[in-house]
Amino acid sequence: MTHSVDIDLMGHHYTIRTDDDPEHVLQAAAMIQEHVDELRKAGAAVASDRLLVLVAMNLAGELLQKKHTAIEGIEGLISSLDQVVSQAEGLAKAPLR
Repeated sequence: MTHSVDIDLMGHHYTIRTDDDPEHVLQAAAMIQEHVDELRKAGAAVASDRLLVLVAMNLAGELLQKKHTAIEGIEGLISSLDQVVSQAEGLAKAPLR
């Protein structure tokens, strides 16, 4: 179902039409505004479009880092499971006494 969600970013009002949960859209807008505010507090004196590009790059970088960390975690889990399976196979082949 398509929703219309009203958001405000950097003093501008936007209406977003989306199939996503409206609350997620509002949370995303709040996250973007939070990053914009942080960059402004840090002294970033750039045009609005450049500020949004910086925010997009920062958020994309965070997303890629989390994705990389998740992949490493899954690879570690698979390695541990492989070790458990190998130990279980060894025990299954051991002669009973």
